Amino acid sequence: MKSVSYAGLTFETADEIADALLQLAAALGANERSETVDIPVVENNGDLASVQLVIGPASQFISKRVTSPYDDPSNAEVVEHLRYRTRLLDLPRAAAISDTEIERLDFDSPS
Repeated sequence: MKSVSYAGLTFETADEIADALLQLAAALGANERSETVDIPVVENNGDLASVQLVIGPASQFISKRVTSPYDDPSNAEVVEHLRYRTRLLDLPRAAAISDTEIERLDFDSPS
């Protein structure tokens, strides 16, 4: 289990969830985007709960492994969703090019 601190809140969640959350936060920051995510957590008394976070370019997370008497709030769907969102941010995007750049392209030569 990992303890994650963000915006004055500290919560415990499964290792895979914490790792995927930090990877998404880094990808969102690199792409200057924001997103809202729901993360399953373990409360201090062992109850399962969730936190909703807005993460983006200014997000600063701290994560560390902790020992807990409680079960991880493992959730394969959450991990896959966070990883999917990260992969989408890594995809190339179309971009407009100028007339000058178009003139330099040679459409008649084989690639």
